[in-house]
Amino acid sequence: MPSLREAQKQLTRDRIVERALELFVEKGYSATTIDEIAAAAGTTRVTFYAYYPSRTDLMKDFMARVNAMLDRAYGPDSASTAAELVDVVREAKLEGILAWLESRAVLWPDFRPYLDVLDEAAAVDPEVRAIVDGWHEEVISDIVRGMELAGRFQPETRHIRGTLAFTQLDYVATLWTRRKYEPNREHALEVLADSWYHLLCDEG
Repeated sequence: MPSLREAQKQLTRDRIVERALELFVEKGYSATTIDEIAAAAGTTRVTFYAYYPSRTDLMKDFMARVNAMLDRAYGPDSASTAAELVDVVREAKLEGILAWLESRAVLWPDFRPYLDVLDEAAAVDPEVRAIVDGWHEEVISDIVRGMELAGRFQPETRHIRGTLAFTQLDYVATLWTRRKYEPNREHALEVLADSWYHLLCDEG
């Protein structure tokens, strides 16, 4: 059980992250200053830097929170992995894929804002770009792992299949959360699940 001091530190950290996310969404990543984040969180620049020595460190926390929401655990090699995604691809059942996609879509309002900010930060910060690219590869690796465990498709085609599947999911989620064009979510997920099934499961 965490001590009172540790709990207070976590509350401060959470408050900084929450206010930073709000400001980044409202004003943009580059236009938001550390002083604005600190003031919105009811703290000081000095306190902010005590928790996050740089903006990149704050973005690392954003990424960690996305992984927590998505039940992505860290393994011995420090890469995140989602066993459920690996299993869904390995089992190769359309209804299982659709159910998994629906379970992720329910969480879009919670975690997609973090990913949108991370993408914006990646455009100006090479370190964040590496974090985001690495995370994309971790998700793709789960999809590839599912195909490997099932012995499905030629090994040289699995990574491109995983990349295409991830890109499709990311595109649909981005359309939905940024509201540039909001498709019918139920229909969009059904089409996406069908595409995943043929791309990742159907060798016929």
